[in-house]
Amino acid sequence: MIKRIGAVTVLAGMLVGCSNGTFDKAMEQGKLALANGEYDKALSSIELALDEKPDEQEAISMKVDLIAFRLMKKDMKNGDWESALKQAEALLQKEELAIGLRQKVEEQIDTVKVNLETSAKVVAHLADIEKSVKAGEMKEARTTIEELQKGQETQMVIDKFSEQLAILEKRLETEVRKQQATVVTPNKSAVIQQDVIHTASDKQQQYRNKLDAIERGLADLNYLYVNGVTVDMKEAESERYRRWDVALNEIYSLLKKQLSANDMNQLREKQREWIKYRDQSAGTNAAEFEGGTFESLTYISTQAELTKERCYELVNHYMN
Repeated sequence: MIKRIGAVTVLAGMLVGCSNGTFDKAMEQGKLALANGEYDKALSSIELALDEKPDEQEAISMKVDLIAFRLMKKDMKNGDWESALKQAEALLQKEELAIGLRQKVEEQIDTVKVNLETSAKVVAHLADIEKSVKAGEMKEARTTIEELQKGQETQMVIDKFSEQLAILEKRLETEVRKQQATVVTPNKSAVIQQDVIHTASDKQQQYRNKLDAIERGLADLNYLYVNGVTVDMKEAESERYRRWDVALNEIYSLLKKQLSANDMNQLREKQREWIKYRDQSAGTNAAEFEGGTFESLTYISTQAELTKERCYELVNHYMN
């Protein structure tokens, strides 16, 4: 009996010794990999060490740091510079951060700050392009686009905004074609619109002012475009569409009271045709980004823009 207990004790000691040996070796390999900048290998070794000793604090701390570093690198790759900066600053605040990792984070944080600042500049340029297109200043819009595409400092972040820039370029080309068509063959409806403006009723002017106020009020959505995040921009465009759609329904309801039965029946048919045109146009524009994050954004953005144009058309051409 005594011999059996002794044998068990010796075996247990051997097993503990093997466990300690595996743990120490894994930790040594992890630290070496970290020193050599092999961060994925370092994490794998630390995880192996934790399999042997799950409660070992040094290994746990190293694992947490390496995972945070991996997330920072992922954010940088995805162009999420704000999130990357938060990760980097949190890592550098740790007093016991591994020396090899600290040096690497310090190197990367400068790049992150530069790209975060450059992203803000790109967003500002995109906003300028948007304003220029809306104002009909096509030459200015084209110049800003070319500056963005040629600027060396923007090249590291421009890919993040490539789809948004593509949409603006498409809108610019469309507006240029419209301007050219107007110069070559003056649009009859444009002449009619000018005549309407000169003889505008109080109600027309009231609604024009109201529509202008809606357009100015959309500035409260600008913060959603700042970081170029598709989800945020889609939220902004959805709200823009909602506001114009509410205005359109209000105008349409008023016209039901103003127009004769015959005129209203004609407008009703035209409105049905316009709705088909709006949705078909939105689908066509969105198809260019099929399968991409900008597909649904382009669809709702087109609906919003066309609905705004329709509001002004109904006020200028039908309202008394």
